Amino acid sequence: MSQERFTRIPAPVVPGIADSVKVTAGDLLFVSGAVGFEQDGSVPADFARATELTLRELERALKAGGADFSSVVRFNVYVTDLNKEKLGIYRRVRDEIVGTDNLIASTLLGVAALFNDSTIEIDAIAAV
Repeated sequence: MSQERFTRIPAPVVPGIADSVKVTAGDLLFVSGAVGFEQDGSVPADFARATELTLRELERALKAGGADFSSVVRFNVYVTDLNKEKLGIYRRVRDEIVGTDNLIASTLLGVAALFNDSTIEIDAIAAV
């Protein structure tokens, strides 16, 4: 994906995200909320593991649509029982997997519950 289509404006206060991302003409891919489960279908007990599996599931869905993390312009992240520790874990794992070269416009929300007792869910919009 040519990055020439993207203008990413870093957030001045919140690290690791863009305030906005402008995309010139092209197709968009909308990825429904991804949730990560262990091979046996169970919810990971460790939040870092849950985040990793969720991002890998999102990556799979992006690839199926002809995109990758460099194509993503928007994340919506939902976390149960959100606190500073989980926020830090999410940011660390996200940066390891997604990288920090292409800032993504992002919203992170604390929620009461998610599908099948998951602890994190992420949906995305990518420009392909």
